[in-house]
Amino acid sequence: MQNFISDNFIVATGKYLLSDAPKAFETTKPIFTTLSQIIPPGGPTDSRRLALVLVRTLARTHPDMVRPHLGLLAPPVFASVRDMVIPVKLAAEAAFVQVFAVADEEGKVFDKWIAGADLPANVKRGMQDYFKRVALRLGAQVRERREAEGGEGGLGLSNDEAEDEREIMAVGKVDVGGDIFAAE
Repeated sequence: MQNFISDNFIVATGKYLLSDAPKAFETTKPIFTTLSQIIPPGGPTDSRRLALVLVRTLARTHPDMVRPHLGLLAPPVFASVRDMVIPVKLAAEAAFVQVFAVADEEGKVFDKWIAGADLPANVKRGMQDYFKRVALRLGAQVRERREAEGGEGGLGLSNDEAEDEREIMAVGKVDVGGDIFAAE
């Protein structure tokens, strides 16, 4: 039952944060703090993956809302990129790349953040190594995919980005993204 409540909290949070209503930093900080506590290894797998999907989607749609919370989000997202559960690992990799805008800014956001980050030396070094070895390559793949689709926003969202948004905007387990009675 608790996992069901956690998952619904994450989905409801996503709907609120993705809405057009103005949100102040003071309002979003407790939400991002809670998300950062759900993401690290050890919690329910589905909740962790869903929280990572939400972080990725928010970083793509509202980067100005997510950037002030990088200190809260980056360490647990990074802790999940080596997860043994593949859906969590893939969601963490996608969130890491999107949070630091690797496809658009390459290393600018990450370098600026890591320079001021108060992290243990081994975590900082591990993040820097991962960024150079994996995240830059993943960012290049995102750029190549965009170019193949016709440039920035050429054909709209890629399948995985659209699927992420549908999952967040679903009511319960039912997708409400379109007309129920429309012919497919």
